Amino acid sequence: MLAAALAATAQPRPFRPADLLQWREIVETRIRPDASEVVYTERYPDPSGETYQSRLWLVSTAGGAPRRLTAGPGRDRHPRWSPDGSRIAYLSERTGAPAIHIRAISSPPDVPDPAVPLGSAIPLAFAWSPDGRTLACTARVTEPPSGAAWAPLALLPQLSVPHTRLLLVPAAGGAARVAPLGNLEPSGEPAWMPDGSGLLLALAPPLDPAHPLDGPDIYSLALPAFTLRRLTQQPGPDFYPLPSPDGSRIAWLSREASPQSYVTAKLHVARPDGSRARPLAGALDRDPAAPAWSSDSRTVYFLADDRGQTRVYAARNDGSVRTVLSAPRLRAFSLADNGRAAAVRAPGELVTFPVDLPGTPAVLAAPGSQLLAERTAGAVQAFEYASGPRTIQAWLTLPPGFDPAHKYPLLLDAGDTPRRMCGPAFRLRAQVLAAAGWIVLCANARGAPGYGEEFGSLLRTGFPNDAFDDWMAGVDAAAARAYVDPSRIAISGGLAAAWAIGHTTRFRAAVAHRPIADFTLDVATAPDGFRRAAAWLGAMPWDDPAYYHEHSPIYFAAQFRTPTLILAAQPDPAADELYFALRARKVDSALLRIARQRPRDRVLALEAELGWLGR
Repeated sequence: MLAAALAATAQPRPFRPADLLQWREIVETRIRPDASEVVYTERYPDPSGETYQSRLWLVSTAGGAPRRLTAGPGRDRHPRWSPDGSRIAYLSERTGAPAIHIRAISSPPDVPDPAVPLGSAIPLAFAWSPDGRTLACTARVTEPPSGAAWAPLALLPQLSVPHTRLLLVPAAGGAARVAPLGNLEPSGEPAWMPDGSGLLLALAPPLDPAHPLDGPDIYSLALPAFTLRRLTQQPGPDFYPLPSPDGSRIAWLSREASPQSYVTAKLHVARPDGSRARPLAGALDRDPAAPAWSSDSRTVYFLADDRGQTRVYAARNDGSVRTVLSAPRLRAFSLADNGRAAAVRAPGELVTFPVDLPGTPAVLAAPGSQLLAERTAGAVQAFEYASGPRTIQAWLTLPPGFDPAHKYPLLLDAGDTPRRMCGPAFRLRAQVLAAAGWIVLCANARGAPGYGEEFGSLLRTGFPNDAFDDWMAGVDAAAARAYVDPSRIAISGGLAAAWAIGHTTRFRAAVAHRPIADFTLDVATAPDGFRRAAAWLGAMPWDDPAYYHEHSPIYFAAQFRTPTLILAAQPDPAADELYFALRARKVDSALLRIARQRPRDRVLALEAELGWLGR
């Protein structure tokens, strides 16, 4: 009887909102140059639910148990191997403000690492020099504005403006040198030339209103003279510079300067002086990310999203491109000298694989595996549907123990941004919603990445109005299935949910997460209390009907009928405005303020969402 009772208690159960406080995942990886080990960042909520913590861990690529590299409070992240593989530099707030720390991999985790002196600068990204003696670091520095001699000294901190500067920092300690870059500011991570003679940087001048689509360009900075040379000239942003191991070429990513809403990034290569620039894998209509050179300088490997999957591609100098690996979701790709790669794969696990041989990736660490083993996940089902002349790809997360003879409510999880790609990868939020009995619909409406530039640029006039028809067609397609209850359809999202309740009464309930509010209200019928409160909150000009004829409102308060829960920030004038409009129309509504994005706030928000939807 005791054995039976223990077996019963060990049975997996569905996910719950509180599982967000137990979820641990890997968010960053870096493989050692000799491919023997991988350092990774594990992220998790602290026991109080107040903050997120992160620690560095090491694991052998041959397998075995990971070992913790850092310990103590704070967030340790952004690990980078020294060229000889003996040390790891990383960012942490363990001493207060963000700082760079350097740890020998042989050090015990409870031995603290002193911060690299940077003065008051806040480090953003850094790279080791080839000899391991210097860190090139981009940092945020607050500087008094020019022409502020009139201001009392006590006011200068309030007048100071943050700038991004390039610092050269001795790894062994010592004063940092600020590189003279004029009015140019670096973005992203600097890259050293293999011989240590200089750096490649993405540098941007102050914003020019006449050319708002221009971005940073790639520059070389010769050392020790600090001679700056511009290598790219075309309009549009150039970023992520990367020299080949032999120093004969450089690679970078770029986007054309175009007024359309979506422009696919391209991978380019050139000589170190910027000459003979040409696109690599130019025929691939996908966004490359995290490029890495092979050790023989002949191939550039990179990640790109494609139709719900993430693929590792190999682009060669002859223009050919091939797929190395496909997975539901990959990120944090890095490559060792011998061609072995490491990456994070959904659901937050570390995998390794050779880029030159076919095979299944080996899992090295999976901190969320225990929770997954103790829970029952719902199946994820792919389907496609027509929306006008387009075919839209979508996924349904089904409740655990799904029974096609049963009818389930449907939730359109619209999200808050058009630039996300749904897929079959594990999503904890969707699993919690499905465990409560909902079929969760996630659709890649127009504007989503992973389908090429033409599909992405279909988001022409704004979000979410362009994608709204695609979402509603997805709702129709899902509701036509025998196991969906067409009378119980709801929507959850930010701007998308607020737009939807102003344009359709199709949904039985809605949850709007920190919505942007801009709508018309019948001024004659708005109660004075609502009008005064909205005006006090800095809302729209309620008493000026001409305003509504001169602007294109995105919400129409007269159409509000859907019971709506608003999850607001503190403060959140836009959410208040939407709430006042709903109350003025006597719509069943509630407003819940979430102070900030603490782990326990996310649990509270999800519990409130389920409570509202399940009424």
